[in-house]
Amino acid sequence: MSLMDAVNKFYQVYNDHNTNLWETAMAPSYVGHVNGQTIPSREVGKGFVAALISAFPDIHYSVEDSLQVGDRAAVRWSATATHTGNLFGLPPTNKKVNMLGMTMFRVENGQVAELWDVWDESGLMKQLGVGK
Repeated sequence: MSLMDAVNKFYQVYNDHNTNLWETAMAPSYVGHVNGQTIPSREVGKGFVAALISAFPDIHYSVEDSLQVGDRAAVRWSATATHTGNLFGLPPTNKKVNMLGMTMFRVENGQVAELWDVWDESGLMKQLGVGK
């Protein structure tokens, strides 16, 4: 499995709206770093993904650009979704949103072992009518 095959499997979890693929995409030792927060385990990460898919059941990620060096891939991505479910306490707004971000992946044995993700969380909240 190539480096980008492992990265694409990560996005397939979201695009197929199938958290059952999470264990095959993510290494047992997985740790995530998302907008300054640490996701300490594969199980905690799966819970976050399930919550996001529940809030945005039609979410779809597109890889806009990628670079690969050694065991790492950097990806610039975009995502579209409609907010039809509860988002960490925020009731559905039924608004269509666009998200942008960049993620660096470290792949080990064909699975994502670690990632660093920075995305425009503030922009999402503005699109949902929360905050300024």
